[in-house]
Amino acid sequence: MFNIEIKMKNLSQIIFGALCGLFAMGLTSCSDDGVNLPAPYNPPESYNFDNVSYSGQTDRLNMLSEMISTIDEVTEGNAPDATTLLNMYANENSPFSNPDLNASTKQLKSKTYSGLGAIDANEIEAYINAFAQDAAMYKDSTWAPGQPGSVTKADGSGSYFLNADGVEYSEIIEKTLMHAVFYYQACEVYTREGKIGDAVDNTIVTPGKGTDMEHHWDEAFGYWGVPTDATASNFESAHLKYFGKYVKKGEAVGIPTFQNLLTAFISGRYAISTMDYTSRDEAAQEVRQHWEMISVTTGIHYLNCAIANVGDDAKFYHELSEAYTFIQGLAYNQDRIISGSDWAALLGLLEVNGEASFTSVTIADLNNIKNQLASIYGLEAVKNQL
Repeated sequence: MFNIEIKMKNLSQIIFGALCGLFAMGLTSCSDDGVNLPAPYNPPESYNFDNVSYSGQTDRLNMLSEMISTIDEVTEGNAPDATTLLNMYANENSPFSNPDLNASTKQLKSKTYSGLGAIDANEIEAYINAFAQDAAMYKDSTWAPGQPGSVTKADGSGSYFLNADGVEYSEIIEKTLMHAVFYYQACEVYTREGKIGDAVDNTIVTPGKGTDMEHHWDEAFGYWGVPTDATASNFESAHLKYFGKYVKKGEAVGIPTFQNLLTAFISGRYAISTMDYTSRDEAAQEVRQHWEMISVTTGIHYLNCAIANVGDDAKFYHELSEAYTFIQGLAYNQDRIISGSDWAALLGLLEVNGEASFTSVTIADLNNIKNQLASIYGLEAVKNQL
């Protein structure tokens, strides 16, 4: 992807003093004739760069984790109130058990997608309020179509709390926020012109943080939930969070969902640090493409799980809730492969009046969604193994 000739041409036009500043960071070398030349392309195996920082993204991942743990307490007989959950969403009034999160200036709400055509912050808050209301009234009830309550797995190993339409609140809130915050911010904010475009500073280095452009790219990486030392050979044992975990669905059937996205992130960071902006833009496109594949392979995986567990309401509705959110989440990437009309048609098979509703969904519907996604994304050969 990296064109050394193009980089040399671009960099030779940079003022000698500025390039020697880069040399001080270990990114270039000075030749005898006074012109700095970029080092040969030799990217690290992991996201191992100087001055990488994305603590705000880590805070938000941890905030969501604690928020969902609080929601899940309803299956233990507790009924979290809406105020607590809304405070967690906006990080107000010290709602977290982790004091570091309470002290953080970060929050999930302000980073949630805002616009038309996908779930936004107002709808997230509506889900939270609906959950709290149902949990208060039905936390001791057994779920049935048309009535919220808990439903236990056929083997008795656990329970899930569903709304009247068979939608699991925990999954719909968690996975929607994964897409409406993490995926959206990475694909539509931090890898776009406003954050990594040519007008963004890429010369002044803040120790521990890098240039503005480098830092913004690092923040996109931070939303993935993968540690900087993870590689293709050790990621299975690495501490992965959220989207970082879901790369395993594709990897299990031979699709290099982890390696592809890691390579794109490494290539983009290297390109920014060497001022190769053509390759930077190519890498940004690849990040969006490969991240999209994580959602698609995971969505198909959970469709397969739901199909396999018809008759066990707990597993069926739990897995269908996950499948729905990964398909719905494709909305947050404007470069997605699936067309808007195809996406809306598939999602409509899992909705009633534009809202997730699963009690009337058929196995034929689920196979239809799976087959169409597999066809659009070139996954026919592995669609039944995901």
